[in-house]
Amino acid sequence: MVSLVVATVGRVCELERLLSSLDAQTHRDFEVIIVDQNADDCLVPVIQQHPGLTIVHLRAERGGSHARNVGLGAARGDLIAFPDDDCWYPSGLLASVFSWFESHPEFGGLIVCLRDAEGRPVGPKWPTKACVCTQKSLWKSALTPNGFLRRQVTDAIGLFDVNIGVGAKSRYQAGEDLDYFLRPLEHGYQMWFEPALTVHHPVYHSVERLRRTTYSYALGGAYVVRMHRYPITFFAWLVCLSLGGAALSLCKADLENTKMYLARVAGQLRGYLWGPRDMARLHSLK
Repeated sequence: MVSLVVATVGRVCELERLLSSLDAQTHRDFEVIIVDQNADDCLVPVIQQHPGLTIVHLRAERGGSHARNVGLGAARGDLIAFPDDDCWYPSGLLASVFSWFESHPEFGGLIVCLRDAEGRPVGPKWPTKACVCTQKSLWKSALTPNGFLRRQVTDAIGLFDVNIGVGAKSRYQAGEDLDYFLRPLEHGYQMWFEPALTVHHPVYHSVERLRRTTYSYALGGAYVVRMHRYPITFFAWLVCLSLGGAALSLCKADLENTKMYLARVAGQLRGYLWGPRDMARLHSLK
């Protein structure tokens, strides 16, 4: 069985699209664990429209990492995935994923590609071909909606870090997905990136979204880079990319993008240099 843990808040039409895509799956041995962070019952009618799905409807307080941890506690499957509430699956995806794991017992995890409705890759700059996942390649590919892990792997690596990620009670609003998918490698499990398989997702990089999230996302990403001991040259490369983007935008007299790139630099430096101290303070308050 595949357990699909869906943390959701503030999205009704999008969740309906996801559930409709799951209703169309050719592989039927799966459960959907909806971890509802809404204050009302807005999702109940949506869930009732899909009686053919095995749905577990749970409630949780705000925070993507916290909600996924609640879902993990209820999951019964041998494979675990974390689809976003605004993504959707091609009809043959779960059949392909299940078959892949049966054919590759030596691998503990599978990362697939995120694509928009027209089939164009969205999100990070993906690896150019199928490959064994490494620390560096996961930086380009590890997101919650496109990863599938064996149950033995999730049991070994534990829960998501509730202090980072969207909705966390800190300013570190990203990095929980990278952190989670780096841990299998550190526990000795192999993972594979397969771009021939797709999870559909809306385009990430809208200007409005970047304005709102650049600094807080850079905080979380840089903190994870520090905690997972990426080479200092890798972090320097990330900062140089941001500075280069700022310089290019300034040359084009694009002050809005210049400010966003500089906010990213500030977040990267703060997250890398002071992230461990900030997290230690959070832990001490518990």
